[in-house]
Amino acid sequence: MRFDALVQRFEAPDSRNRWDSPLFISHKDEDLPLKGIEKALYQRKAPPPNLSTQCQPLAATNFLYDFDKVTQGIVKSILNAQKLSTPGDFISIPDADQKIHTMDPLTAGELARIRRQFISYMKSHPISD
Repeated sequence: MRFDALVQRFEAPDSRNRWDSPLFISHKDEDLPLKGIEKALYQRKAPPPNLSTQCQPLAATNFLYDFDKVTQGIVKSILNAQKLSTPGDFISIPDADQKIHTMDPLTAGELARIRRQFISYMKSHPISD
C-alpha cells in the first residue's frame, strides 16, 4: 500500500523548477553526459544563501528554559491585569516600556496558544545578539 501511494505522488522532474535544475536525462541506450555533470558539480556558481541553507546562530543552552519562564510571567501578568482592568485600559508588562491596549479580554487558552506560537517561531528564528 505504501509503495502504491508513493507511485501516485511521483512527479516527473521539470528543468524549469530550480530544485530539478540542472536536469540530466539518462537513457540506458545512451552514454551518460559526464562532462555536463562534472561542469554542474564543480564549475557552477553556488546559489546565494537563504534562510533554509544558512546556519542558525547558536543560542545559549538555557535559552528555551529562560524564554519559557519569561513568557509564562508575561501571560500571568496579562491575566492578573485583566482581572483588575476594564476593556480599553492599558496593561503594563513587566520589564517592558510600552503598555498593551486591550479592547477585548484574552482568555487563558488564547494567551497559551499565542505563547506556543511565539515560542515555536523563536525556535526557528532566534535573536542574534
